[in-house]
Amino acid sequence: MPHTRLINKHFCLFFFALFLFVAGDVLAFPLAIVVQGVMVRPYDEVFKGIKSSYGSNIDRIILYGYKGDLEQYVRQRQPSLLFAIGKWALSNLSSINDIPIIYLMVLNPDPSITRKRNIAGIEMLVPATRELFHIRRLIPAAKRVGVIYSPKHSRAIYRDISEAVKQYHMQIIGKEVVSAGDLPRAISSMAGSIDIFIMIPDITLITPDTLHFMALFFLKRSIPVVTFSEKYLKMGAFMAIYPDPYGIGVQAGGLAKKILQKRIRLPARLWPKKEIIKVNPRVLNNLGFYMQTGYRSGARARARVSSNGIDQ
Repeated sequence: MPHTRLINKHFCLFFFALFLFVAGDVLAFPLAIVVQGVMVRPYDEVFKGIKSSYGSNIDRIILYGYKGDLEQYVRQRQPSLLFAIGKWALSNLSSINDIPIIYLMVLNPDPSITRKRNIAGIEMLVPATRELFHIRRLIPAAKRVGVIYSPKHSRAIYRDISEAVKQYHMQIIGKEVVSAGDLPRAISSMAGSIDIFIMIPDITLITPDTLHFMALFFLKRSIPVVTFSEKYLKMGAFMAIYPDPYGIGVQAGGLAKKILQKRIRLPARLWPKKEIIKVNPRVLNNLGFYMQTGYRSGARARARVSSNGIDQ
């Protein structure tokens, strides 16, 4: 009998602890709704990161094909927090002012939205200081950095790069242009003056025509291009440095907990904590510039080259 009572006592303690754990999880992670624009791999990776960090008490809505009234659905479900993945999702939630919203994968969000007192977000770009760190590590011979920017959409990004360049004792050659039509002339004026070109996101400057021009111009002159997205590697860019989508999701889940626990004040904008670096080895092999930098025997040895010619 004493032995039986001891076993029963242990079972009771176990189930009580399990109940507290489950109840605590429910209390610690109240319902959140993830609004996602479309089903694409980077967005899906962000969602996986959110779920792994925040917990499973999450609803997800994909706007593409969604027929309902989004705000009405949110009001019915009464979530404690909203995640917006992509600019489309953020714009569809911007009328909601009484529920915390965390946006992700939004490039140059509207300041009228980001200044609202229920908004937090994680930037879609890697901090310029970390970007320059990787450039100097992989391409130590590069001293003169070329950047094209527009005053309306990318002046702040250019300013951040300028400050980072100074920290690494490099020189920046910047050209301000107003429209995409001005870009070829601005880039041509850089010939012979730069060792590397950093392409920054700017909707007024990045068009199919300007991308084609840049690819041919820099490849002919053996000037490597560093970009902010993996997709430009296939167009001839040398290296892409961009935030890890899954890591952004994990970071957003942690941020959500801090918001609900009143440990962070809104509005807030955070830099991503983790980035991905991919190099196009086909471009590497075509650029004699790198034969003098030590990159081939250094960073190349630390990378895995996949069958499609892009380092992982």
